[in-house]
Amino acid sequence: MDLFGLHPLDILILVAYLAAITYIGKRMSVKISSEEDFFIAGRSLNKFFQYFLNMGTLIDANTAVRTASFTFNKGLGGVWLLLSHVFTGPYYWFMAGWFRRVRLVTMAELFQERFKSRLLPSIYALTGIWLSILIIGIGYKASLRTFQAMTIKPIEKCSPAEIAMMAEYREFVRLDNEYRAGLLDPQQAAAYARLESLYKTDRISAFVSYTKPFWFYLLYTVFVGTYVVLGGLKAAAVTDMLQGILIIAFSFILIPLALTKLGGWSQFSAAIPGYMLAVFGSGSNEFALNSIAALALVTIIGITGHQGNMTMNGSARDELTAQIASIGGAYTKRVLTIVWALCGLFAYALYRHSISDPDMAWGVLSDRLLGPGLRGIMIAGILAANMSTLDAVCVYLSGLFVRHLYKPFVPDRSQRHYINVSRAAIVLFLLLGILVSVTNTSIIHLVKALPSLNVIFGAPVLLLLFWKRLTLKAVYTQVIFCSILFAILPHTLPLVDSVRYSPWLTRQTSQQTIEGFTLATEEDVRYGRAQDERQRINRAMIVPPTAIYYDAVARRDPTDPQSPMMGIGRLNTEMILADLIGIDLRSASPSALLAYRYLVVSILPFLILIPVSWCTHDSGLQQSIARFYVKMKTPVKADPQQDLAELNKSYADPHRFDHTKLFPHSNWEFCKWTKTDAAGFLVSTATTAGIIFLFWSLIRWIA
Repeated sequence: MDLFGLHPLDILILVAYLAAITYIGKRMSVKISSEEDFFIAGRSLNKFFQYFLNMGTLIDANTAVRTASFTFNKGLGGVWLLLSHVFTGPYYWFMAGWFRRVRLVTMAELFQERFKSRLLPSIYALTGIWLSILIIGIGYKASLRTFQAMTIKPIEKCSPAEIAMMAEYREFVRLDNEYRAGLLDPQQAAAYARLESLYKTDRISAFVSYTKPFWFYLLYTVFVGTYVVLGGLKAAAVTDMLQGILIIAFSFILIPLALTKLGGWSQFSAAIPGYMLAVFGSGSNEFALNSIAALALVTIIGITGHQGNMTMNGSARDELTAQIASIGGAYTKRVLTIVWALCGLFAYALYRHSISDPDMAWGVLSDRLLGPGLRGIMIAGILAANMSTLDAVCVYLSGLFVRHLYKPFVPDRSQRHYINVSRAAIVLFLLLGILVSVTNTSIIHLVKALPSLNVIFGAPVLLLLFWKRLTLKAVYTQVIFCSILFAILPHTLPLVDSVRYSPWLTRQTSQQTIEGFTLATEEDVRYGRAQDERQRINRAMIVPPTAIYYDAVARRDPTDPQSPMMGIGRLNTEMILADLIGIDLRSASPSALLAYRYLVVSILPFLILIPVSWCTHDSGLQQSIARFYVKMKTPVKADPQQDLAELNKSYADPHRFDHTKLFPHSNWEFCKWTKTDAAGFLVSTATTAGIIFLFWSLIRWIA
């Protein structure tokens, strides 16, 4: 009764879900009469809908898939690429209030109002659209990998070439385990090098799927785009309520089934190598305390300039609504991140020998454990989580496009005209997301590159909000320099053969050996080092060489061990700077490499912005700068008329709130905390500590 691996009951559940959200989009479309209605829901959302909007936007199935992928691949240390955001919770509390108080529609308007610039907002819009399309591409890629793993073609229906490809993958897994245990002889090492290159270039896999990329992308785009195009942010907020329930369902559904399959927590613990349960990573992966701290720092800087801040917070009725919904959605995601990490470990414990691509760990776990009906709920949940993110992303991207790239050339048209252009732009963005997905083979490499891109505008926005002395010339200098260094060169230089095959740039770290407890292998039993494969033994484990400047490196010709090495993926220009200032990268651990990369990204923008601002001036902007900061000190009223009246009072008396400044008579516009500020900070900090303690306690109990 299966149709391409799906039971009719699963298909029925999926169709019902898609019909429901399409109906909601149609109903909301009649309530759209202005740009503010389409882009920020008329600033009318209450705490209930604002929470689900924030939760849905922050939580997507791709995050779940990525978390499971990272944990399957790197152990619990890998979860910090996403869980590090838990440290930003107290910052989210304040940030949500700032972006509601600024009372704008798009993030690009910050530069327009603060500097009276028409060009810089357009540059921000172009950059922001590009970054968000990368995020859309990540979403497409994760969804494709998950659906492929849930629609596996039976072996009897595979071609001889597909069967041979899967056999080569199984041989690669066997040799990889022996390599890490230091058991390969020279002949096996040559075979391993060839198969490793095939694996890195995505030419071998553990299975073949019915799901073909073209049809998946086509159907996915149609259903994602339909209700967003119709209803804008209002439709997103209403559908996110339904989708939030499905998100929680698909997050928890696998755990009891996986435990039953394994035979309980004790069997789960016995099947996981000890080093994979290190909460802050181990020497064998990229996530230890140093890299986690650097990632948290670059995250705080990057999220400040995020393209969706104005949409996600500006749609709230008032500041407190924005703040409560923001941290509520953020902390819900952090708790679920721990659940997703456990699913990655369950996938490793149950099916590590049959999962070729870590990005497919979630899909394989779902395919093997879920029966008819439950698979339909899982698929609907994955779609719901992705749609709840894509809807808001598409809305704020269309706002950037229409208000800063289209309107300057086509002014003075009707509101209906600009709404229709926004809808057409959404379709274009979804199609460009497909292009990103098709041209990138690894999700984790895309995710690791995003912090470097986010700080390009995150750093100037952070200073813009609080420092009067920041100048337009400094922002232009920093944006241009960092865009070239972090966004353009990493993708254009590898197109040159001398760069892609450079012996210097294709260098790797030295092979390292660490001591630790791990699950015994078949070879350990054969040579008398363990009684069975369930036994944990203390053994030296080899940490393979890590690419320094590229995402990965491999032989140009996998069959020729003498062929030159080639760079794969992004050229990490941050590491070139780290090398030039004298840091020893060859002997660095994987976590140290990532820490150096993010520290360079975090510090460099400010080394440009602050000195250039002190050396330059923006003439004629004193009055507009004063109006900008007096507005930032004026609390928001839920009633639009009352809020406008309060703003006019502040404009008439620019010194009305000077008593709230933390540093009077200075260029810094930090304000003293109110009781609400202090309470929100304390609650956020306690929640952060509680989630970390919960995570640590759970792992200690499992171990």
